[in-house]
Amino acid sequence: MARFLLVTLCFCMPFFLFSQNKKEKKAIKTYNVKSVTETVTEIISGKEVTRKDSYTLYDKNAEIIIKEEYKKDGTLKQKETTKYDSKGNKVEETKWEAAEVTPNPEKYEKRSYKYDEDDMKTEEATYDVAGKLISTVQYSYDDNSNKILETTYNPLKKLTKKIVYKYNAKGLKTERKEYDGSNTLLSTRTYTYGY
Repeated sequence: MARFLLVTLCFCMPFFLFSQNKKEKKAIKTYNVKSVTETVTEIISGKEVTRKDSYTLYDKNAEIIIKEEYKKDGTLKQKETTKYDSKGNKVEETKWEAAEVTPNPEKYEKRSYKYDEDDMKTEEATYDVAGKLISTVQYSYDDNSNKILETTYNPLKKLTKKIVYKYNAKGLKTERKEYDGSNTLLSTRTYTYGY
């Protein structure tokens, strides 16, 4: 079966397709692009069949605020929404399988984020479909803004996981140690750099 990809972009912006990189983000902001719709045209049994494949909506800062993916039959497969603060930090993200009548708890995820005055992420909370807290991750940094500690807690604020990072004098990560909630070492990763 021959396959053709036809990309229809709102405001005629043919220079980006899937993930957003810095160049694409700059172009989206420069040309005030509000959304991108991707369509696929396939030749099936000798006929062209066109369907919507994805839809992306941007805010005024060219940040993705809604991303939808569609199945081959044209029904919504997955939807992601993202909210940002006035500094451009991601403060909330929700992902779910939208094709289901009610969201499946295993396929639904909502996260919220907190930042310090230097815009370093300090906390990430994950919630289930009912809005109940599943886990909280807290982050700590050294004076050079290197992440040195990541601690995960359950809804009862009991430690379930801890990750400790070490860096060399150049600020490159040299070690990552993961511990369980009882402070038992689970794994160690070391990083060696060739110059």
